[in-house]
Amino acid sequence: MLLIIAYGNSLRRDDGAGLLMAERLEQACQALGLMVKRISVHQLMPELAVDIADQAVRVAVFVDAQPAQPGDSPTLFPLAVEAASPSVGHHLTPAVLLLYAQQLYHHCPPAWQITVPGVDFDHGETLSQTARDSLSHASALAQQLAVLCR
Repeated sequence: MLLIIAYGNSLRRDDGAGLLMAERLEQACQALGLMVKRISVHQLMPELAVDIADQAVRVAVFVDAQPAQPGDSPTLFPLAVEAASPSVGHHLTPAVLLLYAQQLYHHCPPAWQITVPGVDFDHGETLSQTARDSLSHASALAQQLAVLCR
């Protein structure tokens, strides 16, 4: 199973682009025959380590919007547990969640991050042209994820 964890705030314009990308990825991956579980949250929480550590999860992918330049494209890159250090603060990173899954549940699948470029994170519900254009990459990203899941 492919686990997609999207995080962002749909009321902060482009910050919601990761949530929309995750919806499109889920549909595209299912069309490719993958079993997918999608979780959408405003921010990463320690409880997500339980979902990540599920033995059925073959690959975990985190999807988030990041400030970028107009015209930038989404990026897919691997995450490593070793790069994380435990956090007790308010902000968790995907790498820290992977560490929690490994340390607490003794299972951590290969994990990847997709960053969706955004240029406007002000209050509002519409996406910038950069973020809208990025959503068109969902099908190609799904193809890459399908290879990673096999």
